[in-house]
Amino acid sequence: MAAQSPTDWRPLFDDAFTRVLVALRSGTLRDDREHDLLELCERFDVRPSILAGALQRLADIGLARLSPGDRVRFPELGPVPWAEGSWMLVGLVEVAMRATVPTATEDDVAVYAGLVARARRAATERGDELDPALFATIGFWAERTPDRLTARLLVRTLQQLRYGPRATLPWQVVEIESWLAASLQALRLRDRSSAERAAHVLTRLWRRYLEMSAATLGVDPASLLRPVGGTSEDLYWADWRPDDDWIEVLGSIRDHTLDPGREYTLRDLTARFRVPMPRLLPMVRRLEVMGLVHAGPDREGSVLVAVPTVDDWAETVGLLLGLQEMCVRSAIPALTDADVAQLDVLLAQVRREARVRDFSFTATLLEINRFFASRSPNRAIRETTTVTISRLAYILPEPPPFRQWAIEDFLELLDEAVRARDPELGSEACHALSAHFDAHVADVRARYGSMES
Repeated sequence: MAAQSPTDWRPLFDDAFTRVLVALRSGTLRDDREHDLLELCERFDVRPSILAGALQRLADIGLARLSPGDRVRFPELGPVPWAEGSWMLVGLVEVAMRATVPTATEDDVAVYAGLVARARRAATERGDELDPALFATIGFWAERTPDRLTARLLVRTLQQLRYGPRATLPWQVVEIESWLAASLQALRLRDRSSAERAAHVLTRLWRRYLEMSAATLGVDPASLLRPVGGTSEDLYWADWRPDDDWIEVLGSIRDHTLDPGREYTLRDLTARFRVPMPRLLPMVRRLEVMGLVHAGPDREGSVLVAVPTVDDWAETVGLLLGLQEMCVRSAIPALTDADVAQLDVLLAQVRREARVRDFSFTATLLEINRFFASRSPNRAIRETTTVTISRLAYILPEPPPFRQWAIEDFLELLDEAVRARDPELGSEACHALSAHFDAHVADVRARYGSMES
């Protein structure tokens, strides 16, 4: 069977997920009682395995809570996990902008200019149109980015932001011209560095949005501006355990026991690996985010083993760089002296490896990424980074080593940012590293072509 075309790609369980989300939006699914899985299967006309996968996707972003005995409740998302997801949203906008602007078409510019004009009118009128107009400018980047994984994560965090809490939290910050002008200019210039600067303008506006939202939610603004330790254990891959069953499933994809490009039903996989469906579904969802499986052509309880290309690898690099910046920004203010000492060891090691062109250099840079991920107080960002690191490690049979040895600008900026506990300077360090990785991706494309099997 041929590999699935990118134009055919859709997330696993997407139809069922959308049906349940529509019911949540309309209020027809009440959050004050438990529902039975089979009851909901009848209601939405889907099979149990499909609905279970969709419900677990909703659970990942806090819009469902699963209980033993195939029971589910649809709770209100608390303010702190809602804020955590919102900060990841802002970071993902920057990732999407960096990916979109270099290849933007004149049609893209015209469409976005229309959205900007609408938002400007809404800001002037200060009416109900301001909220949908502002979020339309964010949705544009999710729709137009060529990176499918980033688009998927951006859409999902938008869904969490808009439909998680019971209280309506419309956008009320009217001074949005800085974002509108900067983002439109970045698109017209087709310039990544301009896109980064525009995204940071949105970050500053976002702080004001959260400060205003705090009053509606009845919480201290500081708990939203810097959410710490409040995310439910039910969120962000909390059910994930990399056990022996996972090693067997992942190994079967890596050694081609499961044939690339071939479709397998979920029922076949439960029999092959001797695991029940509730244990299999989290593994399948993680494999999907890692880019190793797609939804099967029949959309009814099957997966297609992916045949990844250099494009899949490149978009993973871009997403991981964006997540690293989010981790650095959120972790730097709370680093201890012991943390800094540990980071000093890593920075010294990467400098030595760069000097002698040791290919352990790639792994050490990844350890710096893990260092900041493990110290980010934002679980949404932390757990998504962990999954994305796994995707980078396994998306290709032999991930190409990083050969951009002259990264002293990144190392010096990072060292200065950490000692000053300055998140903004940390972002500048990450932007410097992104420029080197842009060159790395171009080098890999030149040397390996598409890497398609």
